Amino acid sequence: MRNIKSGKTRNRLCLAFLLAIILSLAITGCGLFPSADQNKENEIRLRIQLDLKEDIGLLVIDASYDGIETSGGISNVDKTMLKKDELLDWTIDKQFYENANDTGHLKLRFRVVTEYCDPNYENIYPEELVVLLEPIEFEAAFGETYQITITGSHAEGYQATLEEP
Repeated sequence: MRNIKSGKTRNRLCLAFLLAIILSLAITGCGLFPSADQNKENEIRLRIQLDLKEDIGLLVIDASYDGIETSGGISNVDKTMLKKDELLDWTIDKQFYENANDTGHLKLRFRVVTEYCDPNYENIYPEELVVLLEPIEFEAAFGETYQITITGSHAEGYQATLEEP
């Protein structure tokens, strides 16, 4: 005759062990999906730290990779302002740069739109709300992450700086 109490204990231990395995797989993502900190080989990732004196409406990013130009921007879907100390992520995908080398010259020009405006594909906003920053240029490689800090204010002007790795 079998001991019923030890069978229940064994079942509980097995269940606890299975739950621990499931939890650890869920936390690590089973290694199937890259983490937010991992880059895809076909992307240049920009981590843009805002260090501003006030919130802003939008951040427009004009990029030129080996002379091929693209433009886009960052805004909040809920139409709120970007927070003055927010950390923003922006990726540049190789598919938009025909025959791009793995490493090339990247020129970034940021435009701060000081009030929220509905984003548009042309990136055209009222002149009085747009502050153009001096461009930053550097050699960039797909699969890498670059840290950029934007400082300043509407009254004093803004500046973008590439942080050393």
